[in-house]
Amino acid sequence: MRRVLTIGCLVLLVAPIVLVAFLWYSFWQAGQENDRRRQTASDSLLRQARDAADRTTDALTASRDTGTDALLDMIWKYTESPVITYDEDRRVFTAVASRSAKYDPAEPVLFGDRGEVKHCFGYTYAHRPGPAWTSEVTERDREACGGSDMIGGRLGSARMEMERLDAGRLTRPGLQDALDLGRLPREESRSEVRGVVRKGRTAVALVLFRERYWSPDEGSAVAEQCYRLTRFLDGDSLDGDVGRSVTATPVAAAC
Repeated sequence: MRRVLTIGCLVLLVAPIVLVAFLWYSFWQAGQENDRRRQTASDSLLRQARDAADRTTDALTASRDTGTDALLDMIWKYTESPVITYDEDRRVFTAVASRSAKYDPAEPVLFGDRGEVKHCFGYTYAHRPGPAWTSEVTERDREACGGSDMIGGRLGSARMEMERLDAGRLTRPGLQDALDLGRLPREESRSEVRGVVRKGRTAVALVLFRERYWSPDEGSAVAEQCYRLTRFLDGDSLDGDVGRSVTATPVAAAC
């Protein structure tokens, strides 16, 4: 009986140790696998960013457009960057954009791993003497994309508001009221409607978006980008038309 009790006690002592060791190994193995999957997703994002830069460079080199707005639009189409700045003296465009990718976390999942990676990329396009454009892609601190991300979200909201707006209210004051419910002063407004032009069955609005954010290099910073929002009106009554899609095109910052 004493021997049985001794064996039983040993089993009770060893079993938790074995269980803990098994769980530790399972979590360690899952962590290693998640690191691998996370790195694979990150590498994929970097490849996508470089591919986008290469396609943009090829398009810029092949294009005969020299206007700033046309070049901005081309860069935006390939990089989908909400904020693109242009240094006229250096003839350099700089765009920043966040990119994200998902992966399936290995089981068991540690510390709420959501299976997603997100990176901030900076794109630089330069036009030196000669026909060719050059590009460079760099990974930046996540905070560097803060202003760009917020403007991207504000742009999406503005497009939806302009789609829902009754055509009769597609004026500068009408659109400004829809985008700036807080009625902030002009210098504080994050969505400033510079003008709305109605021509035939088209309404074109020029809107300046601005956001204050924190940058690791500059501290408190302000990002801004001007967009041309175009809505195509339809129906017999232009004053009652709603729900038409709105296209967006970035234009020079000093709009």
